[in-house]
Amino acid sequence: MNYLSVYALNRYIKAQMDDDAYLANIYIKGEVSNYRPHPSGHLYFTLKDEHARINAIMFASSARHMNFKLENGMQVLIHGYVSVYETSGQYQLYVRSMQKDGIGLLHEKYELLKKQLELEGLFDSSHKKDIPSYPKSIAVLSAKQGAAVQDIVRTIHLRFPITRVIIFPIPVQGKDAYKRIIEILKNVDKIGFDTIIIARGGGSIEDLWNFNEEALARCVYSCSTPIISGIGHETDFTICDFVSDYRAVTPTAAAIKATPDKSEMMKHVRLLNEQLIYHINQYLKFQKDKLDRLQKSYYLMNPEALYSNEILKLMNLQDRVSHLSQVFVINNRQKLNNNINLLIQNIDKLLLNKENQLKQDMISLDALSPLKVMQRGYTLVNKDDRMIKSVKQLKKNDDITIQFFDGTIKAKVK
Repeated sequence: MNYLSVYALNRYIKAQMDDDAYLANIYIKGEVSNYRPHPSGHLYFTLKDEHARINAIMFASSARHMNFKLENGMQVLIHGYVSVYETSGQYQLYVRSMQKDGIGLLHEKYELLKKQLELEGLFDSSHKKDIPSYPKSIAVLSAKQGAAVQDIVRTIHLRFPITRVIIFPIPVQGKDAYKRIIEILKNVDKIGFDTIIIARGGGSIEDLWNFNEEALARCVYSCSTPIISGIGHETDFTICDFVSDYRAVTPTAAAIKATPDKSEMMKHVRLLNEQLIYHINQYLKFQKDKLDRLQKSYYLMNPEALYSNEILKLMNLQDRVSHLSQVFVINNRQKLNNNINLLIQNIDKLLLNKENQLKQDMISLDALSPLKVMQRGYTLVNKDDRMIKSVKQLKKNDDITIQFFDGTIKAKVK
């Protein structure tokens, strides 16, 4: 038997693979992982997809022509060949040239725009509008015949059927579809809906890309109507999700956020009704017990007891007053008559003197009357019913009253 060396076997396998035209010129795409750059300039890494992986190497002579920095997780397109490394017996991918996959470029563009808008504050929670709890009308922007819009309408009708739902069909993918979405969104925002839902089903990043456009994000941010985004599946995130007032993980979740649940509302109403009935019954029982106590009280059972003693006291007082009045009148009638006559004489005399004095005083008072002085152009100034004698008693904006000989006016100090 001829026994081969391991080295000879590996060389044979290498020769077979190098002779394969398919393996000598291969185009392959995948995700970079286990990236290990060597000080010499060679790049070592693993290329993988969902089901398999292969070791890869890119020599420094080829790596120096790359126009981007390789990173783990990056999607790349590779041109190279497959061969065997004789020493280890491992076959691996030898990379001649490499470029970013289109999906990778979209991810990079997505991250750059997300970071820019976040720095501008478009994602801040302080700008988020509250979603109305009991909307009268909801606008749904979605594909006309899509499953997303059907799920939304069905969910809203089940949860809160009194809400009016109007569908505004939009293109959810395709070149420049976002421009049409912006046009429709601006018009819908002016109508006066309580809530706007923007929704579509899941898809790849390319399918969802219109919802990552900067112009659409700024349009969503500037709308005055609260907006719920229900774009894609739970793992799908778009720029519109971050700018919207609320991000729902699915279109159905967006409908749930936009409406209350009528069954929960009815349950709450029943609970409130039970509580109301309980409190009313408790109040009525309390008032009934209070009424029963009052009805059985001594004074209500014997109302005359409230005033009988007072009546007796009043009658005694009346009797005493009547008796004392009679005694007083009898004992002091003559004296009273004399005093009355004397009082009348004194009053007449006093009135005469006072009348003469009054006439004299009126003559003097008229001579000294301020009105006489005021008729010559003088006035009186009052503040808070007090006479003002000096300008120091006043300050700016004080309210004053100025009295002339023929009337008064209100004024304010400037």
